[in-house]
Amino acid sequence: MKSFLPLFACLLTASADAAVTIVRSSITSTIIPDYNFSGYTNAVTVTADSGDVPPLQEIYHITHVTVNLVFSDGWNGDLYVYLVHGDTMAMLLNRVGRENGVEDGSGSTGINITLDDNAPLDVHTLAPSSGPYAGTYASDGRLVDPDDVTGADPRTATLSDFIGDNPTGDWTLFVADVGFGNQSTLESWTLTVTAIPEPTVPMLLCAFTPLAILRRNRKP
Repeated sequence: MKSFLPLFACLLTASADAAVTIVRSSITSTIIPDYNFSGYTNAVTVTADSGDVPPLQEIYHITHVTVNLVFSDGWNGDLYVYLVHGDTMAMLLNRVGRENGVEDGSGSTGINITLDDNAPLDVHTLAPSSGPYAGTYASDGRLVDPDDVTGADPRTATLSDFIGDNPTGDWTLFVADVGFGNQSTLESWTLTVTAIPEPTVPMLLCAFTPLAILRRNRKP
């Protein structure tokens, strides 16, 4: 004989909102002081619940960061550039092209590069000896005294270190010219951050379904 018993089918779900892309640009056209370790700073701010940024109560965490840098003139091997957000710092350029025997670094002039740690190319070791420097590269990451840095140093402070952080707040770019002569001008820089929300509180969804159970009558 067949009878029907209730069955509750339950599924644990969590809502997943789409990722957001946040872009902040600063046009500075600022000449960087020559051989001055005090350098120059410029900040952009990501404010919650404004434009492309979700409300503060929606906690987002970073999955990807890129930075575009545009410099004119100068000696690219003199530049020492890093980015700070909260307690995290990424070394973007640390005297690109500087190696043992090439102590002045790259003699190229002008920069228009995008730093992206998904790129397979190292911005430090591939800097040309002359002409402009352009393309997409992984951030330098070498947290080393600029008077001693070489391409052999480990990359311990990269853009990937921002992954998992909340994107809101100030992002501060520091630029210094740490060699004599050939001043560079920071024309502009652009920060692009991709972030995703934390999952919301999981919900248990249940559906009532009749379940047919076949019973076999016993013979007395």
